[in-house]
Amino acid sequence: MCVESAIAGRSSSRKYLITGLLLAALIVVVQCSNGDPEPTAAVATATSTPAPIPTATPGPTATPFATPTTIPSPTVAPAPENLERGGILRFAIPEGSPHNDPHLTVSTALVSWGAGQAYSRLFKFETTSSNSIVVCDLCESWEQSAPLTFKIVLRDDVFWDKKAPLHGRALTAQDVVYSLNRQATPGYPNAALLANITEFTAVGEREVVIRLDSPDSEILEKLADTHTRIVPREVVEANGDLRRGPTLGTGPWIVNEVLQDATRLLVNEDYYGEGFPYLDGIEIQVTPSSSVRAAGVRTKIIDVAQLDFDHANFALDRFEELQYVGVENPAAGIEIAMNINRSPMDNPAVREAMMLTWPVGKRFVIPGRDEIVDTSNPNPGIGLGLPLLNTSWMLEASKFSHVFGYGQHGIDQANTLLATASLKPTDNIIIKVGEFGQLYIDQANQMAEGLAAVGIRAEVERVSTRVFGDEVWTMGDYDIMVGAPPPISSTTSYLFSVHHSEGPWNTTGYSNPEIDRLIEAQAREYDAAKRGEILLEIQQLILDGSHRFIASTRTTHWVFWDYVHDFEPFTPRGDTDFLTKVWVTPK
Repeated sequence: MCVESAIAGRSSSRKYLITGLLLAALIVVVQCSNGDPEPTAAVATATSTPAPIPTATPGPTATPFATPTTIPSPTVAPAPENLERGGILRFAIPEGSPHNDPHLTVSTALVSWGAGQAYSRLFKFETTSSNSIVVCDLCESWEQSAPLTFKIVLRDDVFWDKKAPLHGRALTAQDVVYSLNRQATPGYPNAALLANITEFTAVGEREVVIRLDSPDSEILEKLADTHTRIVPREVVEANGDLRRGPTLGTGPWIVNEVLQDATRLLVNEDYYGEGFPYLDGIEIQVTPSSSVRAAGVRTKIIDVAQLDFDHANFALDRFEELQYVGVENPAAGIEIAMNINRSPMDNPAVREAMMLTWPVGKRFVIPGRDEIVDTSNPNPGIGLGLPLLNTSWMLEASKFSHVFGYGQHGIDQANTLLATASLKPTDNIIIKVGEFGQLYIDQANQMAEGLAAVGIRAEVERVSTRVFGDEVWTMGDYDIMVGAPPPISSTTSYLFSVHHSEGPWNTTGYSNPEIDRLIEAQAREYDAAKRGEILLEIQQLILDGSHRFIASTRTTHWVFWDYVHDFEPFTPRGDTDFLTKVWVTPK
């Protein structure tokens, strides 16, 4: 489940924080990746912690896209040489959907792994080597006619499901406008995604005009977000909502059956994506237990499954025919933060020394299968928590090498720093760790041991996830915290809420006017290359502050049999369009 908000900039910076971030505070959330559910904290209601309003800081003028501009179309790649069409892919996931209305849930289970895949979007993501670009889905082309105006032309070969009340009629611009307006309804869970859009207008049958409140570097990402689905007015009006279905869309799959613990989808023979999907259908089994999912794979009842590391390792060790892919999420994992309003963390040299003593960067490696570990992340295992679509926007590993000491060398460096910091031996620190799992507890204990090695006394205090949400995420009541990072999938949303000096989740107390200025600048920068440069500069300044980082990023472990081909589960903002390119050969 993901929470988004509109960008900050000019007057919309206030709307951005108030609308998006207060909405986030109402939800019990999990990270937006397709791994086992990320441990999450329950967060206090919005009324208890009103979001502060940042002072607008002048930034670079937005660079509009060239006019006219057309978005890249999905790559037209030749079909695999040995492609065998047909077959049913059976896979198991840990979490199901609460209901079937994509506009009334922030869960990605429905739209990424469930019946919601039957709905299309205006745009979608295409991934190459884990980098993601936005391409057309329902659109044929688009242009930015002004910094705040986008004109989108729809395809002319898109048709709704043939079932009543739609009877296979053509998609229209009015359908798109109705659906986006519905999603943007105040109070709806995914309304914040579209909060910076002031108007949706249908021009004729095939053109949609979108007008923004302020420049938004992530507008296309928001329209491609897996929650931004186009749904039929007739079905909503007939039933009041889509919670109980029927799910009738224009996407690659047609819903055959939806049960509490299973969803069955069949290929849409009239799908506009030429030649896709390759499969006849998908059967999705909701199985909370990793051990049960692993047993399903071992017996070939299940073809593909998400597993925890131990179960994946166990299965791979026993069956050579099993394949593995690990997808690393740089925005999820074990987060460490220091409250610089408390002694001795208020001393930058002390913070730097502490980081030199801490074990970080632990990676899961499947024995004997090192070559299958994803290496697209330039600083594997360590990060700053930013959800970035492009790995070239991430700091290189060399930028982190001098910050963490790794063993005795780090201890020696820390002692040298502390000798100049006048640290009093009476200083006592509490490391508050949320009960998100044993890895988090182990990290906190190892940190206390590292500090003890340089003469700093530290105690580990374990708290429930609810207490962690209240005391850490909301109140900032900690010396040092270890837990899950805030659940935000948008780069801009994360930066404003966590690293802007007045962000509601900036609980470390760290403030840097230059970081504030750059955060606001990147939110308005349409040029991807320029925005990437700004983001790299922001990350370097955050790292220089020595106050908040991800000590061990989270990896999603997928195991599947060798008769399953082209299974590449990179899912930017929950996009699972890759399933249309998966194919199988007989078992």
